[in-house]
Amino acid sequence: MAKSKKRWVDQGALRRRLATFFKSNKRSLNTFGGTVNQTFEAFVFASAITWYRTRGWTVTFYNPGKKTKRNPGGEVHLKYSTNGRPSNYTFAECRKDRKVLEVRHQLRVSTNWYDGVSTPSASLMLDVAVIEKLDLSEFDSKTPVRNGHLITFAEAKHMSAFAELIAGFEGLVHELQPMRLTRLRAGAVSPDVENPAPFLYVSGTLNPSAEAILSTIRTRGYDIDVFNETDALNEAFQLPTIDPPATRRLLPRRAIDLADVPY
Repeated sequence: MAKSKKRWVDQGALRRRLATFFKSNKRSLNTFGGTVNQTFEAFVFASAITWYRTRGWTVTFYNPGKKTKRNPGGEVHLKYSTNGRPSNYTFAECRKDRKVLEVRHQLRVSTNWYDGVSTPSASLMLDVAVIEKLDLSEFDSKTPVRNGHLITFAEAKHMSAFAELIAGFEGLVHELQPMRLTRLRAGAVSPDVENPAPFLYVSGTLNPSAEAILSTIRTRGYDIDVFNETDALNEAFQLPTIDPPATRRLLPRRAIDLADVPY
């Protein structure tokens, strides 16, 4: 019987990549979360940070985790739930010239249409959000960042993409940054050279109908991107893959000690 051509995420290799990434920034990532989905989110978070670092931005991590002799800057603590104060989780600050921005994981942001008064707020939780530098120390899990502070964002899906997923992401962009859905691109490159366009990153392939939807989006010149297993966000990260498992199951939560990671 021929082996399946479908490829899937190698969580072990991906964890090692992420451990190496955070070690290079003098930080320890003690836990990646208990599922492949969560590890893939961490990958996209790290990829977005690397996008800025490889373009000359200085990256500084701020970690709320316990400070130890080994990790004087505190342990990395990523957010794998819609609940939780933003100040309790790791974020990256990026500086270039006089510009300062933050890359946040699982951050609540209000929609473009929210009036700022009504409750509950019209807001969405984003896997990765790039925002202007803000003091979020007083924000609780239900307090959204104002839409005007949002620079760009990314969504991570550990799956193969179907047409409805691409259309759903397009709808998400409409709620958050509708100005992206006009004819902004003359070609494949975003007109914003400082920041990546809002993007969806899927770990698997795009099925034919998804490819067709994406083709029409490109024809319309929308300033959004979709990456999959064959398209890396940058050259610094390549998505490790293996043959798909016979069954998909939740992986047990376990910690990673950087001393145990082979280099």
